[in-house]
Amino acid sequence: MRIKRTVSKSDTARRELASEPTATALKVLAPPARSHAPKRDAAFDPSAEPLPASLEAMFLEISSADPHDGGATRVTPPATRYDDLWQLSLADPVTGLANRMLLLDRLTRELTRCRRHGGCVVVSHIDLGNLKDINDQLGYPSGNEVLRGMSRRLTSMLRGEDTVSRVGESELVAVMTIENERFVGPLMQRVQDVLDDPISVSGGRVQVSANLGTVTARSAESAEEVLARAGDAA
Repeated sequence: MRIKRTVSKSDTARRELASEPTATALKVLAPPARSHAPKRDAAFDPSAEPLPASLEAMFLEISSADPHDGGATRVTPPATRYDDLWQLSLADPVTGLANRMLLLDRLTRELTRCRRHGGCVVVSHIDLGNLKDINDQLGYPSGNEVLRGMSRRLTSMLRGEDTVSRVGESELVAVMTIENERFVGPLMQRVQDVLDDPISVSGGRVQVSANLGTVTARSAESAEEVLARAGDAA
C-alpha cells in the first residue's frame, strides 16, 4: 500500500467497472514477490519510528525458511508451498479476498501512515442482505458465485492499494485512502452503483441487495473501532 495518493474529481470519474473475468482468482490472491521482503516506502520520514513488519513481510520470511536447513531463509521458496501458505494464512477461502486478520493489519498500518503524512482513510462495510435467500433458493454454490462476482467487481473498480475483505458470511469491507473527505460521496456512489447492477449466476440474473455503511476514520481510532463504527452504519 502507498502512504498517500491524490484523488481528484476526474480520478473518481475514471473508476470504471472492468468486465468480469472468467477466472475465479482475484487480484488479492497474488502474494508479495518471493525475491525479497517488502521494502519500507521511501516517502516515510526517516526520523520517524518505522512501522512494525507487516503480516505480508512476516509471512514472506516464514514461508521462505527451510525447516531442513536450520530455519535458514531461501531466496525463492517452492511456489506451491508458498502459495498454499498464503491462501491458508491471509485469504478468505471462498472469495480469495483478504481475511479479517490481514484486513486489521492493513487498516492499522494505513491509519498510522495517514496520521503521519495526511490523507483520509475510508472504511465501507457492505452487507449483502439477500444472500441467504439466494442460498436457500439456488443453493450455496450459486451463493458463492455471487460472493465471488461481487468481490471481482469491487477489486476491479478500486485501486491496487485499497483492500477488500470478507468478514462474515454476507459481509465485505472495503478500505480506501483518499486525499480529502469531499471525495467520499462520489466514490461511494460509484461503489453502490457497481454493486446494485444485477449479477449473472446459475444461468440467470440475480439482484443483490447491498447495504453500505461508510465512515471516515478519526485520528485516534484503532482499526477495530473504525470497523465497528462502519458495521453499525451498515
